[in-house]
Amino acid sequence: MAERADRWSTVPVRRRVLGVVRTLTALDRLQDVFAVLADDFRVEARFAVAEGSQFGADLRGFLDAAGMRSLPWESATREHVDLAVSPSSNGALHELDVPVVTLPHGAGYHKLRPTDSGVAADISGLSAEQLLHSGRVVPSVLALSHRNQLELLRESCPPAAERAAVVGDPCFARLRASLPMRERYRAELGVGDRRLVLVSSTWGPNSLFARHPGLAAELTAADPGAQVALVLHPNVWARHSAWQLGRWTRAARRAGLLLVPPHRGWRAVLVAADVVVADHGSLALYAAALGKPLLLAGFGADELAPGTPIAELGARARHLSSVSEVAAAEPVPEHELLAARAFLPPVEAVSRLRAVLYAQLGLPEPAFPAVPEPVDPFVPLPD
Repeated sequence: MAERADRWSTVPVRRRVLGVVRTLTALDRLQDVFAVLADDFRVEARFAVAEGSQFGADLRGFLDAAGMRSLPWESATREHVDLAVSPSSNGALHELDVPVVTLPHGAGYHKLRPTDSGVAADISGLSAEQLLHSGRVVPSVLALSHRNQLELLRESCPPAAERAAVVGDPCFARLRASLPMRERYRAELGVGDRRLVLVSSTWGPNSLFARHPGLAAELTAADPGAQVALVLHPNVWARHSAWQLGRWTRAARRAGLLLVPPHRGWRAVLVAADVVVADHGSLALYAAALGKPLLLAGFGADELAPGTPIAELGARARHLSSVSEVAAAEPVPEHELLAARAFLPPVEAVSRLRAVLYAQLGLPEPAFPAVPEPVDPFVPLPD
């Protein structure tokens, strides 16, 4: 591989990694992935937008606002980058002229593949339709978050199983590493001694926000002494717009509801939360695995692959029937076993992920150890 530093460079960069951004969800997950490359002056990041998603609105604006240097899709070649990382198996990844590492953008591969008419029978991210192009396996490495996904991959797309690597979940690793900072997160949120209730919704017609759009407002009104925070999947923001969501939650926000933006904050709010009300999205599994008192609402079991940890969560967790139940919410029974079925130990996860990335880059790993990085505090802006 060619060295990347040239006459105009200041830092002696040796390799360049491309973050492939198809949705806000992918951009959010890349923050966790690229954390394992931090503090290494040899590696530089670039980003490119993969067009074609129903939820790809305003991606370049988010990249620009974050100061993340982007490349045109047609420039994602060996001339400019050495490796691409995509938190999605969708899109024209076969067009990239570099090795590609794919990984899940949520808590593992557990949802059935969405279609225009509902869901397909195969698992999103592991299907042959997504992983193969003209009979060829597209990813150089297909990163899995747990060993139990290997069998799912072998059943769904046997040729891709040879490219699989179990690397863990960098997001959950960071959440676990952030637990000692819980009081700081609560202080930055201004919660004080109040109960912090986190309401979380994935996207789509079976989600909590679709079935119970006023639930966060009801909880805010039912317990004025608590702080309720609403976290919506980035796809909800991309599809309906920040302006529209602001209109829909206007009265609730005036009454004290905290609407958490899609590109920052939800991790710190989750760590700080006392109670979580969620659906079949990844945040529910993260909350359960952290031992948070959890209630489920709007759980779309038909969208989940049977036998996956989130499907198991739906069968074991208590389902909300009245807002009065929130005060008595408890952790999911035997949540430690559920966490072990879904996630690797945090240090093992970041160590495995870093090893895969550096092997693909053809560089020795840094001398300093790979440890999970705590998430940043979230300070709400004035409404």
